[in-house]
Amino acid sequence: MHPVASVITAVRNGARYLAETIASVQAQSFQDWEYLIVDDASDDDTCEVVERMRQRDRRLILLRRSVCGGPYAAANEAVQQARGEFLFRTDGDDLQPPERFERQLRFLRENQQYQACVSYWQAFDKDGLIANSVATVPSPGAFRWYLLLRGASVHSSLCIRRQALLDVGSYRELPLSQDYRLWCELTRRGWLGVIKEVLSYVRYHEARSTTVRGSLQRDLALDVLRDHWLALTGEPCPPELLEALWAMGYSLPSEVGSGLDALETWTRLWRADKSLTPQDRDELEALTRLRNRKFLRANLRKSPASTMLAAARYLVRQPYPKTA
Repeated sequence: MHPVASVITAVRNGARYLAETIASVQAQSFQDWEYLIVDDASDDDTCEVVERMRQRDRRLILLRRSVCGGPYAAANEAVQQARGEFLFRTDGDDLQPPERFERQLRFLRENQQYQACVSYWQAFDKDGLIANSVATVPSPGAFRWYLLLRGASVHSSLCIRRQALLDVGSYRELPLSQDYRLWCELTRRGWLGVIKEVLSYVRYHEARSTTVRGSLQRDLALDVLRDHWLALTGEPCPPELLEALWAMGYSLPSEVGSGLDALETWTRLWRADKSLTPQDRDELEALTRLRNRKFLRANLRKSPASTMLAAARYLVRQPYPKTA
């Protein structure tokens, strides 16, 4: 008999933290799973870690790749071999609370309109949970538009029906940012639900891909943003607007007027979306104020005088954004 769920981790040189991740899967209150761990041609002790733990738990399945193809190619191999109706993703250095699988399965069974769900998450490091690091995710309709500014979710909080992932073509086999592409695709189809509680703990350490390959991740994420903009609006996104949206979404020091113009354009678009619920609109209004505030704060630290001048000129021209 096939398990209900398949857990997937694609890992390369992950021996340092993988045993903890495996243990957090084994500690789940829901136990009808198989765990496919794809070793993407590691040159450390990753395979030895899995084999040792597999001797005590045959639900662990090690898939070895002789040539490194990147995390999404490795994940696609596991998706093809998975037997569960539902797939859970976790990176090889992240952890999950014991109720994660049970909670997400219940959510999808009780909300049949969704094919997948993600949750809030919290960061931790060698000293434990990081204070004030809980990352929230907007409601589904709001999330669709917020993805034009930033990703907002993490792979280690995903539960998805296997057939749904196959229906969207699985992962594009690029080095980074393809979970971001998946969120975009799922929200456009109305398939992605959000559980508003922390069901994933993301480890911060010096070897994270976002740290060591930040420039490549940004470039690939901008490609995703460009495609999502086109899908939502039917029009290509000008390169300068694309850059300004990214800067606004991640509170990066940049030309203030361009950033505020980008936020206004984004807000005008989502306000015209008649499919949004009142809750979606309330969340997006709050996110508009949040992104405006964080963007201006980041620029004030770098160039206080020019930021205040640009913001004042903008507000005189058009009072924006609305206050609560």
